[in-house]
Amino acid sequence: MRAVLEARQKAAAALVKELEAELERVRAALADAEEVHRCRVIGLEQYLEALAEEEAGRTAPGGASPATRE
Repeated sequence: MRAVLEARQKAAAALVKELEAELERVRAALADAEEVHRCRVIGLEQYLEALAEEEAGRTAPGGASPATRE
């Protein structure tokens, strides 16, 4: 009986080590994905700001765009 319990304990300890290693890989992948997401959000914000500035530059004084002025 003791041998069975020791074998189970060793198997459980090995599984814990494997799971800890997998956890570290997942944490690293998550950190990488969060950085990519952060950069994309910043890029999108900058793009939208540039579009807004471009649109503001195309708008004539008084709020009418050049296409609607006559």
